Amino acid sequence: MCIDPTEIDRPLETCEALVAEQRVKILQLEENLQQQKELCQKLEAQLKAVENAGSSASGTEFELAGDRIQLIASLEKSQEMYRTLIKHYPNGWVFLFDRDLRYTLVDGQGLAVAGLSKKQLEGKTLWEVTPPEYWQLFETKYRAALAGSENISEYKYGDRIYSTTVSPVKNDREEIFAGLVVTQDITEKKQAEIAREEIKNQLKIKYQKRTEDLKIANQQLREEIIDRWRVEEFLRESQQQLELFFSQSLDGFFFMMLDEPVQWDETADKEKVLDYVFAKGRVTKANDALIAQYGGTRDEFIGRTLYSFLSHNLTGGREIIGQLFDSGRIHIECDNRKFDGELIWVEGDYICIYDSQGRIVGHFGVQRDISDRKKAEAALKESEERFRQLAENIESVFWMVNVQPQEIVYISPGYEKIWGRSCADLYAYGHFFAESLHPEDRSRVMATFAKKTVSEDEIEYRIVRPDGEIRWIRDRAFPIRNQAGQVYRVVGIAEDISARKQAEKDIRENEERFRQLAENIQDSFWLVSADFTDLLYLSPAYEQIWGRSPEELYAAPLTWMEWVHPEDKHLLEEGIPRVLAGESTSTEYRIFRPDGTMRWVCDRAFPIYDDESGQVYRIAGICEDISDRKFTEARIQAALREKEVLLKEIHHRVKNNMQVVSSLLQLQAQYIEDEPTLALFEESQTRIHSMALIHEQLYQSENLDRIDLPLYVENLVANLYQSFGCGSTSIQFNLNVDAIYLNIETAIPCGLIINELVSNSLKYAFCQSLSGEININFNEIGFQQFQLIIQDNGSGFPAGFDVENAETLGLRLVRMLTHQLDGTLVIDSQCGTCYDITFLELNYRRRI
Repeated sequence: MCIDPTEIDRPLETCEALVAEQRVKILQLEENLQQQKELCQKLEAQLKAVENAGSSASGTEFELAGDRIQLIASLEKSQEMYRTLIKHYPNGWVFLFDRDLRYTLVDGQGLAVAGLSKKQLEGKTLWEVTPPEYWQLFETKYRAALAGSENISEYKYGDRIYSTTVSPVKNDREEIFAGLVVTQDITEKKQAEIAREEIKNQLKIKYQKRTEDLKIANQQLREEIIDRWRVEEFLRESQQQLELFFSQSLDGFFFMMLDEPVQWDETADKEKVLDYVFAKGRVTKANDALIAQYGGTRDEFIGRTLYSFLSHNLTGGREIIGQLFDSGRIHIECDNRKFDGELIWVEGDYICIYDSQGRIVGHFGVQRDISDRKKAEAALKESEERFRQLAENIESVFWMVNVQPQEIVYISPGYEKIWGRSCADLYAYGHFFAESLHPEDRSRVMATFAKKTVSEDEIEYRIVRPDGEIRWIRDRAFPIRNQAGQVYRVVGIAEDISARKQAEKDIRENEERFRQLAENIQDSFWLVSADFTDLLYLSPAYEQIWGRSPEELYAAPLTWMEWVHPEDKHLLEEGIPRVLAGESTSTEYRIFRPDGTMRWVCDRAFPIYDDESGQVYRIAGICEDISDRKFTEARIQAALREKEVLLKEIHHRVKNNMQVVSSLLQLQAQYIEDEPTLALFEESQTRIHSMALIHEQLYQSENLDRIDLPLYVENLVANLYQSFGCGSTSIQFNLNVDAIYLNIETAIPCGLIINELVSNSLKYAFCQSLSGEININFNEIGFQQFQLIIQDNGSGFPAGFDVENAETLGLRLVRMLTHQLDGTLVIDSQCGTCYDITFLELNYRRRI
């Protein structure tokens, strides 16, 4: 808030002072006028009596002389009162001049402000005290007043502005014998923005020239009485105008009076005084504008205490009232609350009202709602803060210069980073900017900047940093115009485009390399618009692949579809929407050359996006002749089909041969009576069958190098179940095999291991009982890492059987196969028998 207690002589204070003074003076004038009326009536009656009776009545002469003495005393008292009134005339002065334009009466408080004095002017002529440049102006107005015209004018004297009223002064016979100059200092009136209306008329007090003889005094007394009547009427009119101004002003006016006056000096307990003021200070008068500021009614407003207006901030409110009482007046801006609690901001001028003993009886105030201005200031401050944050955090340099005088107003911190120079030096020495320009660009840049006061401009130039580094700058400038349309300031944004310039140089080199590459490779590079109507580029290899000239395709880009094999056109038609949607495509299709030969091509197309819109606006591609590869692939595929047939035939024959061997063993076993030998033949049969089963599965499968493990284990167990005649028992198999596909090198050892261990369980685990369970779990526990667990709940190994050193053929074969799989074998016989084997899939040479 801005508080200036010394600010005085405002129109508001003038009104307040005049109102207070004139009320007292009006009462005095009314009393004096009444007395003088009575005295004049009595004097006129006596004069008439003297004229009728002659000079013989000495008693009457004595009474008349006494009355004249009383009248002279009254006139002198009246003149003294007029002089007192003129002497205290505020903010100006009053001159009375005769027909020689000599100032016979000079007084007023404003003389000292203008550097004048009563002694300096009174008794002097216009030409003796007025500067020559004002002689003609004032003489014309004074002569006009003596001729009967009244005029009002305004003029500037020194650094102040005055309003002067020059009017004629008449006697009771309506004869003009003098002129009256009433001057008012209206400087503050002219400068004050807050005043919506001016007080239309200032109090005009007219005084009459002092007469030297009684007869002239009697005549002048009548004139003074008439003048007093006029002054009284004028004061009443002025008071009405003040009341009208008070009620109609757009600013809020109020009086807040105390029940009892308070003393405010060093002897007073100021805290207690403030307690009383806040409790007993009440609004006694307020205009509509002030009531509207608080959103209430007159009944709600009148009588409110100071506490109700400042309760939201009592500490601050007491401080403001204390400052008001200290200085007698105060100008503040503060926040306030409407009756409904809404926040408002007010700006006000407040003046203490004193009684005759110098005690404070209340205060007068005028205030206006400045909430909109405060909001605008807050918005401006927020906008300025956002601008500061933006300007100080962007990498570009924001700058602002004045046109006249030419000076730098603002430069953002990015200048130091890009230019490598101090902002402070640039503010102090603006020529540093020109010195930082590259010598080859300096004249061009300075010439361009000279035109920036006219229109927007953009320029690219180089600067040289103090360390010798050269950087490229892109500078955009914008003129700012005032209300008259004149350019008074230029702002701009400078950005470091060194990286872009360098990138453009990469790009140019890449374009040259691309051109060299595109024109020398055997593949055909092409570039078209997104709608395929414009062929933008076609490399020379096109002619070699398609057997047609590039010019032919440039002339009619859409004709290339006519040369595509009819059976392959749908491939291209399906691929075009995909590439327009942002997908890269690769399409193999057949084309016909002009000589009728057919060629295979592989066309790879990919979208190119527009940086600004983000849409596909170009399609590029590479067309490769793959005819040789296609023909080779066809031959290879034919050979592969032949080999697949051959491999299946081989697997079929191997399975059949193993089946023959198994049948031979079975025939041979019919002639063997020795049980151990017979058992060996039967075990060999099951082993051969486990291997034959693999070849049978490969023969029947489309995949010739992978065994479907779940199907294989299921078939193998079923064969063992049948071979050992388990149909009459209650032995149950529980299979838990993951969806595993093993190569043949790994599958054959696994099949033999399962064959051996399941066979052992079927032969030895359930001798004492015809019921039991065999669990087979085959799981993948890692990448190409597997675990095989075969467990039964049978009788287990016999007592004293050394599992680790057993030399039975079955266990030896299991250990050998586990070693072949590079795996580990763990045997547990505490509850039945459990074999836990962990191994990796064997690597092998890939088959064709």
